[in-house]
Amino acid sequence: MCRTPFAGLVLLSVLSVAAHAADAPMHPGLWSMHIQGETHVDPNLTVPVQRDMNICIKPGQKPETVVVPADGKQCTSRHEVLANGQTQWTFHCDVPGAKVTQTGTFATAPTTFDSHWSITSVTDAGEHTSTTIQVTGKRLGADCGSVK
Repeated sequence: MCRTPFAGLVLLSVLSVAAHAADAPMHPGLWSMHIQGETHVDPNLTVPVQRDMNICIKPGQKPETVVVPADGKQCTSRHEVLANGQTQWTFHCDVPGAKVTQTGTFATAPTTFDSHWSITSVTDAGEHTSTTIQVTGKRLGADCGSVK
């Protein structure tokens, strides 16, 4: 099974959505992001997904330039703003060894954001995984320090 590229894609996609939310009124500065969820590799195996990281949003920087997947040409995406103000995203990616579909919602405020994701992956060998994750974030301050 090819878990490393999939896990990387999940995190990159989540970061990408945080960065691509053009309608998001996110204040520039240092942001803390907490990612938590689980991957179901098969009916008897669940693997936790957890990661904390900081990102920097610079003054005047377009949100879509903050984080971009390593090779965005492998993915197509679409999004729409829902009636509740959240943005719903769908990604379809053909990565080496797998096809991945990721759907989720994203909502921001000037100093917070929240997103929820469902991700399915099918490898070339026919192995299926499903992942659910929640990403929460908050602005820590205007100074990004050493975070680029």
